[in-house]
Amino acid sequence: MDNISFAIPVSGALYNGSLNLLDKCGLSVSRPNDRVYTANMPSLQGVDIIFQRQSDIPSRLDSNVADIGVVGLDSFYEKKIDNGNSIVIIDDLGFGSSDMVLAVPEAWLDVKSLADLADLSFEMREKGKDLRIATKYPRLVTRFLNQNSIYYFNIVDASGGIEVAPYIGYADMICDITATGNTLRQNRLKVIENGIVFSSQAALVANIENIYKKKDSIEVAKAIIEKIEAQLNSKK
Repeated sequence: MDNISFAIPVSGALYNGSLNLLDKCGLSVSRPNDRVYTANMPSLQGVDIIFQRQSDIPSRLDSNVADIGVVGLDSFYEKKIDNGNSIVIIDDLGFGSSDMVLAVPEAWLDVKSLADLADLSFEMREKGKDLRIATKYPRLVTRFLNQNSIYYFNIVDASGGIEVAPYIGYADMICDITATGNTLRQNRLKVIENGIVFSSQAALVANIENIYKKKDSIEVAKAIIEKIEAQLNSKK
């Protein structure tokens, strides 16, 4: 029998949240230590747990490496392969809530809203410059800005510590995930009005087409989904 491959974030809040949720569902994961990147689910045979970087999980699903996964919705929609087969099964697992926000330096006193940002981008373009936005979410940011009639900008690819980007000068502003806003404030950044690009939380995603190719494992996948749904419904 082909086992169901279940991808879980390798570390961080989504790792802890995933294991806590599965434990409450009676699907505890047995992982010897954090240097081992595979595990099993003793209470449910036919499941291989693989620990992956959260940003890699959408492509692992679309490339048929994983069948089911836990991932933040922000990462799923940013990293999902175009025309891939992965879909969202449960869009809110009850943890990992955060907002993707546009943040500018506090010193930008005249920039308080999206409309102000649109004006600034136009003024910069007239001077032969484009607004530089540091982010690791180019797809979602570009779509959001275009939907709000902002077209004159350049995305600066960035990963960790992007809050410092305006200070050291490789970007004018940033777009990043925040749960409390504390890190932004500590780096003298402010979220602009109507500047929430995307509200995210942990979700259960799956490549249903690939699961159905593993005919003997369909019931295993259904059991995982049903146990998670039952646990979430019990909290309502």
